[in-house]
Amino acid sequence: MSVNLYRAFSQDDPRLDSREDELFMTIESLRCELLEVAQQRSLSDRAVVELSERLDGYILLAQNRMMESLRSRKAGVAHSKASQRITNNHTTLPQ
Repeated sequence: MSVNLYRAFSQDDPRLDSREDELFMTIESLRCELLEVAQQRSLSDRAVVELSERLDGYILLAQNRMMESLRSRKAGVAHSKASQRITNNHTTLPQ
């Protein structure tokens, strides 16, 4: 499900899809591993804390990539709207 969520932000560049898929597969794998280890050990156990920190790092990376994608999309939409206004203004000006 996470992969599909991120795909909504990266459809413009198919080359990025495999890297995002790999990132989310890593996140899901670490999440499952963390759940297994946490069920067997104390939450303050070094292995649990280290897995949690690794998972946090990958989640932050994914969030940063999503935010960058959103910012670039917003910038593209704003640029597109400005271009459209300029084009519309040029067509309505007297020749």
